Amino acid sequence: MALLEICIALLGIGLLIYKWSTATFKTFEERNLHFEKPYPFVGNMGDSAMQKASFQKVLSEFYDRTRQHKLVGLFNLRTPMIQLNDPELIKKICVKDFDHFPNHQLFFSPNERLINDMLSVMRDQRWKHMRNTLTPVFTASKMRNMFTLMNESFAECLQHLDTPTGSSGGGKGFEVDMKVLCNKLSNDVIATTAFGLKVNSFDHPENEFYQIGQSLVFSRGLQFFKFMLASLVPRLFNIFGATIFDSSKMEYFVRLVVDAIKYREQHNITRPDMIQLLMEAKNESEDKWTDDEIVAQCFIFFFAAFENNSNLICTTTYELLHNPDIQERLYEEVKENEEALNGTSLTYDAVQKMTYMDMVISESLRKWTLAAATDRLCSKDYTLTDEDGTKLFEFKVGDRVNIPISGLHWDDRYFPEPRKFDPERFSDERKTELVPYTYLPFGVGPRNCIGNRYALMQVKGMLYNLLLHYKIEASPRTDKDLWESARGFNFTPRSGFWMNLVPRK
Repeated sequence: MALLEICIALLGIGLLIYKWSTATFKTFEERNLHFEKPYPFVGNMGDSAMQKASFQKVLSEFYDRTRQHKLVGLFNLRTPMIQLNDPELIKKICVKDFDHFPNHQLFFSPNERLINDMLSVMRDQRWKHMRNTLTPVFTASKMRNMFTLMNESFAECLQHLDTPTGSSGGGKGFEVDMKVLCNKLSNDVIATTAFGLKVNSFDHPENEFYQIGQSLVFSRGLQFFKFMLASLVPRLFNIFGATIFDSSKMEYFVRLVVDAIKYREQHNITRPDMIQLLMEAKNESEDKWTDDEIVAQCFIFFFAAFENNSNLICTTTYELLHNPDIQERLYEEVKENEEALNGTSLTYDAVQKMTYMDMVISESLRKWTLAAATDRLCSKDYTLTDEDGTKLFEFKVGDRVNIPISGLHWDDRYFPEPRKFDPERFSDERKTELVPYTYLPFGVGPRNCIGNRYALMQVKGMLYNLLLHYKIEASPRTDKDLWESARGFNFTPRSGFWMNLVPRK
């Protein structure tokens, strides 16, 4: 009898969990919006949630199936989102009527230290004040000074490659996992430009900054699981005071920045990095910043720059090895710039002059977009209308909006032969053909990425140095189909980004 009661109880609990997992699934039926059948717990994101495909692939395929609808219902796990498939509607909601949709949805629990103080997570007036204060920090002149710090990290990376451990193939080159290499580079660049810390993760991969930084990346492993759990059951996360990130690791970054600021103020030290720029911004701002708010703006580099900048270098070199003619043309431009520098170090201005480099990176951002989507949260009831005034949808406060960046970038109506890597799409002659609001590598509207200059100068600087010294070729372990093999939030194959580097001299 006891066994029967246990079975009935388990069945009842199972039924309750199932009901909870599908409780939101009637949302779009009730609001007369087209949607695809969702599955319990995972909604329309099953393959991504189960790590069977990348988020970009899942979202792009969903977009392809529904693109005939200007708006469509999407279930991101249990969360209902209204997806905008039409560029004109994206412009309307993210730019023209921004005051109705000024915020991102909250992915992190309120218990997360630093995370909720980051610019990208802040809301309303608090976000506006911080954005206005930080905008001058990311100007070209500030990036120009910061580029000198990046140059030191590029040099250390090249020095590491010049003396590869293990078997070197001599004239045939040597195999390298570009993802491992670029993670170390990205880590060192963030350490020096954002935290005022000099580390060399190539020679000393056991350094504390690198080890702690690696443990915080939430696109894979335990962090990914905890992130998914926090997204599915945020209330439970809050009730138990659970956090995605270890508090002792958060404290490490707080102490790092706070101690650096105190030391610089006491000894009148200046350095062209983010800490210095934030110190200046704080002094000029009327707002009284807390220590956590200052540290959070440095910490955002781990989320916005660490994986993204590393991945952009990887996907671009992946395309270059598959398109040797494009690689050769880019090398010629790099060589011309090196000769023009006449023995002096690479500068921010020299990087900006490389037009073909810009075309190659732009196409890489199009084909292998860093962010599969961006989002907005409705803060005031809003009636969405078409150009002729026809009512399309009634948004309510709290509605979540999804902008499918990867879907738009792979749409053959806007980018013919989307699987083809074609930098000429971004030539001066063809740029005018781009349909506005279909190419969104750094987001859209007032809440677009504030650090795009930072990201681009790091990626271009590294590619300049890499191509100057090495020819990039396929190796036996080079992934055959990145689109199919990538997993999680980034285009990273499980086997790694293996390729062969052949010295040019």
